[in-house]
Amino acid sequence: MKRIYLILTFLVLLTSCERYVVEISDVTLSGEYVISKIDTKDSTYTTGSTYINNTLPSPFDTMEINHFYIQMDYAQIYLNDTSVSSPRKWEYKKFYRILGNNSYSSGYLQFDLSREILFLIEEDGFESLQLKSAGDWFGNKQAMTLYLTRIGP
Repeated sequence: MKRIYLILTFLVLLTSCERYVVEISDVTLSGEYVISKIDTKDSTYTTGSTYINNTLPSPFDTMEINHFYIQMDYAQIYLNDTSVSSPRKWEYKKFYRILGNNSYSSGYLQFDLSREILFLIEEDGFESLQLKSAGDWFGNKQAMTLYLTRIGP
């Protein structure tokens, strides 16, 4: 009897040590966003500042915080609103893909501006989106995190 109790205790301890993982749902990128903050390895850019990096492709070479808009639908990403008032006029319209989205990772946002641009989707919230540059952009390793706030449906 003691032996059965010992085996059952051992089995319960063994199976209870299994790692619990919360599943990540599908990403919901559709909507209109404004860049509300940019973090780089050197600085943090917030309201009233402009991120300038001439090694990046346009429109990422100059991004004014709270004035750089991004819109996504189910297939396209629209970048850099050039209008002064409604309706918006977008400088760039590109198709995008989500790579590696599964139960454990939101995946990567990939689109092409004369060369592939890749962002890790770090956080996909109801009212926000956090993207981290992932990879070489035009021969330069860029480490930057974009904090986007949803402003439209």
